[in-house]
This record gives sequence, structure tokens and C-alpha cells, in this order.
Amino acid sequence: MDRREFFTWTVGGALLVALPASAANSEATTAFPWIRIGPDGGVQLTVTASDMGQGAQTGQAQILADELDVAWDRVSITLAPDAQPYQLDGELYTGGSSSIAPRYELLRRAGAAVRAQLTAVAAASWGVPTEACEARLGKVHHPKSGRVLGYGDLASAAAAVLQISDPPLKQAAQRRYVGQPMKPKNIASKVDGSAVYGIDVRLPGMKFATLRQCPVHAGTLASVDPGPALALGATKVVSLKNAVAVIASDTWTAFNACAALAPEWALPTSRTDSQDVARRLETAQDADDSLIRKAGDGDAKVFRERLRESYARAPRRVEASYQLPYLAHATLEPMNATAWVTKEDVQVWAPTQAQTVVRREVATALNRPLSEVAVHTTLMGGGFGRRLKADFAVQAALVAQAVEGPVQLLWRREEDFGHDFYRPAGRVSYRAALATTGEIESLELIGATTDDVAFGGSGPSPYSIAAFAASQKQIATGVPVGAWRSVDACITVFAKESFIDECALAAGVDPLSYRLRLLGNNHRARRVLEAAASGIEWQRSRPEGHGIGLALFSGWGSIVAHAVEVEIEGESLRVQQIVVAGDCGT
Repeated sequence: MDRREFFTWTVGGALLVALPASAANSEATTAFPWIRIGPDGGVQLTVTASDMGQGAQTGQAQILADELDVAWDRVSITLAPDAQPYQLDGELYTGGSSSIAPRYELLRRAGAAVRAQLTAVAAASWGVPTEACEARLGKVHHPKSGRVLGYGDLASAAAAVLQISDPPLKQAAQRRYVGQPMKPKNIASKVDGSAVYGIDVRLPGMKFATLRQCPVHAGTLASVDPGPALALGATKVVSLKNAVAVIASDTWTAFNACAALAPEWALPTSRTDSQDVARRLETAQDADDSLIRKAGDGDAKVFRERLRESYARAPRRVEASYQLPYLAHATLEPMNATAWVTKEDVQVWAPTQAQTVVRREVATALNRPLSEVAVHTTLMGGGFGRRLKADFAVQAALVAQAVEGPVQLLWRREEDFGHDFYRPAGRVSYRAALATTGEIESLELIGATTDDVAFGGSGPSPYSIAAFAASQKQIATGVPVGAWRSVDACITVFAKESFIDECALAAGVDPLSYRLRLLGNNHRARRVLEAAASGIEWQRSRPEGHGIGLALFSGWGSIVAHAVEVEIEGESLRVQQIVVAGDCGT
């Protein structure tokens, strides 16, 4: 990001520390959109990442606090609203591994700019050059005279200073927090049980609801008799397009009342099952209209045909196929949201990864202006991509508009598994031509997936394999799919690393040694792989019936290796230990 982009992003190039304090916190000075400094020197940092246990809120705070140079125990965090400048690509969301990497330089510059302004104000008040002062742990020091001013003393004056055009950034050796194992923010409330997840929201007069959705995707609700539910204590039965919801005074009553219903469903004429999906995936592989990719320039289809010609002539060839099923996210906290619909506005409390999407879809569903919909983000008991969808929040709003007061909608676990946006099913085949020494000379992926094209992680990286091509065919099955933690890689890397073992076997080389040979001069990946192998004691002899295996992946600037030991028990495998080595980079 260049300087012009940075200024544009900082609220239209306005004064960096010139935003007025809010009426609710008139004693604090808002510095930049990210930083609020109190008169006691306490600093509140605004973060954009929803908390689902992944640590991104702490990570964003580390970046800001490091460049601002403030004591970690004086830092608190708050979640940004769904508004500029906090949105990324026009949305506020937590997904796509975008909590840290795309915001890293932005947050560094935010912290550094405020630190520079505070330093400039202190220097001016002392009548000394700015370069003669230094900011350290929430205070500006003038070492020569021993004078010190706290950030809280300087914040108001700094609000009148023009933004620093090119704030000096810390060098890596000067960092206090980035790269260090920090105590996560807000961890105490999770330990003592006071943390509020979506399922914990409680509002005055709140009612509780659950639902049953059509057991067949694309089916709709035809009719339902509310009598059985009302007889068991339900206060209202609400019909939705593809579901029936039951409202009661407590969740257990709602669960039991909903289970007593016998809804009639209008089912689609075309149905699919797992066997049909598997057959269609296999048939779709290598279809004429498959999407083809290769490394480098040139026509991908021509390159692939040359690769296949070379493969056909190779003296040693290896080929294997891998079938991967749909997978549910299975978050620990089931889908839930609380909504309160009035004539004036719509309030939604949701454990969501996608605040902008929730606001937009709730507004559309209720035919309300977007400005009337507010989302309050709670902690999430797991997300993994599932909560990038807004379906559960929209349902809560539709149910809530049928009654007065707030309503919390909670899915039963059966609904959660039956109506997920699943990781796509896929079939992946790999082919490799081996050199006389056993190394892979060329590698090709031939795949098919449901409703998504999964290329991520399929390529040679981190291995040194010069010739690679991949083709994928997408088929539609009517089963809803969505982002699932690690996305494409959880499909392709499982197949690729399993296939690397097949190649090692064909070459007659130990799987660890084989991978090390393929890595060449990739020292970073070698270090990760060797750490995992060392942790599992790869060379140690093991009892009969025990086996060990390795897998390696490089993506999103990170490298991770797994080493696993298993024991055979009859026709089952029992995992004895898993060793994980990771280099996540900065």
C-alpha cells in the first residue's frame, strides 16, 4: 500500500487524531479509527476479527499495540462496527485467512502514526526536537532532561495535530509483541464462564424458539397443524418457506413441542444420494470442459497434453485416486441467533463471521432499509467458515417479527448436521512420472468437485517439481456447500500427500527421506518437516501393528507438518500420538 492509499483509507485523509470523542466516553480521545486513549493512558483498540477461538483479535491488538508502544496490560479491545473504514472489500467479515495478512501494514501504520503524533506533541511542549524524544510503553520520554509525559496527558493535544505523513515503523528487533507468545485478550471471561456466546444472550422478556427444516434440500413446507405443539406449551407456531418454527417460554419446551409436529413437505422431483454423487464425480473427471491450470505462461491445455505424452513414455509411473465426502462443520455451538423486530429497527445478536452479509440478508428478508438493521456480534463456539452464512440469523429475524419482544432461535444438533453448507465432496486423481532415481519428474491432478472448483493446495509447493498441470470439473448436486476450514487444501492436500507416499513406495525410499529429497533447497519447509519427524521419533523401532506417517503443506505464507502414529486394532486404527510442527511466518 502506498502513501496515497493509506491516507484515503484513514477516513478520507482527515486529521489522524482529530475525530471527536463520543458522548458515551467523552473523557477519551479517539485517535484514528482504531485507537481510543483515555486520560489514564489506557488504550482501547478496535479490531475487525470476530472471535471464534482463533486468536485473531489478539493478533490484531499485538500489531497495533506494538507500533503504538503501549503496555499490554493497559490494552483493551472492542469489535468494529459494520462501517467504513473497518470493512475489507466492502464488507466486515472474518474469513479467507484475512484477519491478519491484508491488514498487517494498515494496523502497523495506524499504531505508528499515533505514536509519532503523540511524540511530536510532547516534543513541542518541551521545546525540543522530535527526534530527541522516544515513545515507550505508553509514555513519551526526553532522555536528556528526564522529562516524561503519558499518552493520556498528550491525547487531546495530539488530536489537533496534522497527521504524520510517513510514520516511522519499528524494525523487527524493536518489536515487543509481534512474534511473542502473548496472553490472549479476554481469556479470563472464557475461563470463568462470564463470556457471552450467541447461545448465552439474554434480554428482558426474551422468548425461545427452535425449528424443523425440510429434510430434503430444495424442499418446502406444504402445511403443518400447530395443535400438537401448542398442546405441549408452545406459545406460537411460525411457518417459514422451508421450515416450521416453534416459540415457547424456554428452549426445552420449544424442542419438545417442535418434535411433536408432523409437517407436510413439498419435495423436489429430482433427488440425489451419496452413491449418485460418487458416480457423477468419477464420470466428470477429465471432462472436455474441465478448467485447466498450469504454472507459468502459455496455453494450459497444450502444456497438459505434452505432460501426458511425457507421462505415457515414462518408464516408471504412479497413479492413485481419492474420494472425499461432504463434511459438516460440526461447530461446538449449534447455529443460533437472537432477534428483536420493532417498527423502528431490527436488532440481531449473532455469533457471526459476516456482519455485513447478516445485515444485508436480514434487511432483504424483512423488506427493511439496511440502515434499520443492527448486528451485535457475540463470541462464537466455533465457526470454521460455517458462520460466513446468514441463514440462521435470517430465520431468527423472520420468527421474531411474528411476536413482540426478542426471540432466541436455537437449532437442534440434528438440524445443524442436516442443513449445513458442507465442505464440497470431491474425487482427486494424481499421476506422476518418476525419474530413474525415483524423484517425481512430472505431476498431474485430475479432479472433480461438487459446486466448487478446488485448485488451492493442489500444486507442487513446497516440493521442487518442475512440470505440473491440474484440471477440475465442477458438478452441481443441489447440496449446499460453503467454506470449510482450509478450503480447497483440505480436499487436495489430503490426496497429494497420500500420493507422495505412494510415489515413495514405488521408488523404494523412506517417506521422510523421499520428501526431503523433493524439497531441494526449501530450507524453511525442511526445518518444519524435520521438526515433526523428530517429535514423533521417526527412526525409533515400533511394536508390531504400529505405523507412522507424515504430511506436509504450504499455504497462506505458512508451512505445517503432521506426524502421526497409529496402532491397528482388528480392522480399526487407534491414534497413539500426533505431532504438529508449524512455521506461520510473521
